[in-house]
Amino acid sequence: MNMTYSAFGLSWQLPFACPEMGVPKSYSAVDIRVSLGTVPEFLPEARDAGPFQQVTPNAVLFSFPGVARYLVQNGTEIIIQPEPGAPETRLRLFLLGTAAALLLHQRGILPLHASGIRTPKGAVLFTGHSGFGKSTLLATFLERGYDMLTDDVAAISLAENGRPFVAPSYPHFKLWADSAEMLNKATNELERIRPELDKFAVPSAVALDDQPQPLHAIYVLTPTNDPELRLEMLQDARKFNVFLDHTWQKMALKRMNRHTEHFRQSVAIANQVRLCRVYRPEKPFQPYALADLIEADFRA
Repeated sequence: MNMTYSAFGLSWQLPFACPEMGVPKSYSAVDIRVSLGTVPEFLPEARDAGPFQQVTPNAVLFSFPGVARYLVQNGTEIIIQPEPGAPETRLRLFLLGTAAALLLHQRGILPLHASGIRTPKGAVLFTGHSGFGKSTLLATFLERGYDMLTDDVAAISLAENGRPFVAPSYPHFKLWADSAEMLNKATNELERIRPELDKFAVPSAVALDDQPQPLHAIYVLTPTNDPELRLEMLQDARKFNVFLDHTWQKMALKRMNRHTEHFRQSVAIANQVRLCRVYRPEKPFQPYALADLIEADFRA
C-alpha cells in the first residue's frame, strides 16, 4: 500500500511505511513517487561511469552492495531494486540520504550536509564533515527548547525575491553511542542505522513544522587541538568555499550539468547569511559549551 509523507518541502509517495518521516499525510498531488522495481545496471549515456554511480543530466543510478540499486530521475521519481534479504531500514537510510540529495539537485535545491534548528531569527544550520558533531549539537539545542528543522540534509532554496530559505526535513536525527551517553540519552530502545555501527536513529519529541524558514546563519564545526572554543566570522571567498566543501554529492554536479547553477546558488546564499567557523577541541567534546557560544552569537 502506498503511503504519503512530507519531507524537504515536498510530498512523497512511498511503497512502504517510513517511520523516520513521521506520520503519513494526505495530499491532493504528489511531488515525488518512490517505487520498488527493476533498475538497469547501466545508463548508456552516462559519462565517466563508475561501478557504484552513473550520472546523466536527468538521471542518477547508484548502488549500495548488499542493499539495493537506486534510480533517481527528473527530480520526480526514485525506483529502488532491493537485493534479496535487504532490510527496509537500510533501504530507507539511503533513500533519505544519498537519493534525496540527488533528487534535490535535480529540482534545483541545494542539499547542504548540515543539521539545523528554528530560531526567532530564522534557520540556523550546523555543518561540517561526518563525525564533527552536527547531530550532537542539534540534540543539545533540542534540549534547550528549540525546534528541529533538519538533520544530515538541509534543503536550501532561493525564493522569488532572492532570499534563501530552508525546508524542514523529517522528525528523526542520528546519534553516535558516545554522543547519546554524553547527553544522557538511552540507546537500548533505539534502532541502529546500520548493524555494524554504534549509531542510532532518534525520533524527535515533537513533529516538525511544515513551514520553511528564512536562513539566518550557518556554523561550520571544526575540531582542533586547541583547548579553547573559538568562533571566527567568515568573509568573501571563505564563505563560498563552505558550500563547495559541504554540499551533498558535489562530485556529481558537473555530470548533472548543475555546477554553474550550484555556483550561482552558493554565491547568492553566502552573500546573504551570517557564516562562521567554530573551532572546538577535538577532545573532550563539550556540546553544552559549544551550544552556549553559538547561541550567544545568533541571538546577538
